[in-house]
Amino acid sequence: MNRNIEEQLETEGFYVSTTVGWSMFPMLRNRRDRVVIRPIGEKRLKRFDLPLYRRPDGKYILHRVIGVRDGHYIIRGDNTYRKEYVPAEWILGYVDEFYRNGKHKTVQGKGYRFYVRLWNLLYPLRFLVFHGLLFFYRIRKKIFPNKKKTPSA
Repeated sequence: MNRNIEEQLETEGFYVSTTVGWSMFPMLRNRRDRVVIRPIGEKRLKRFDLPLYRRPDGKYILHRVIGVRDGHYIIRGDNTYRKEYVPAEWILGYVDEFYRNGKHKTVQGKGYRFYVRLWNLLYPLRFLVFHGLLFFYRIRKKIFPNKKKTPSA
């Protein structure tokens, strides 16, 4: 039986899935870690919560809340550099616990809370390093363009 995420959250009260993608790296690794999602219900998300939301195009996204506003959240993946403005009605649930290397972790754990605060504190530095490397990569490509090799006859 293949039920969608919303049905599972409504009927079972939770949804468990292996994560896909690199946007939440290093916390969640592509196809290696599992998350437990709880239904949002009447819960108001706080800064650093991990909501699961569905975009109008049907794509499911799991990113971190970095700001709370009336009617929407400002959200960004741990490994991304663009903010998203997500209306509250898109939110389906939130991560309550996860499994990394087979070890159970909760979002209330000291290690997790330390990671979240440190990773977000380092965001300005990570942003500068990322964009600095991107800048040098673009300059290098202009100075040393890749020459396409033509097959010899």
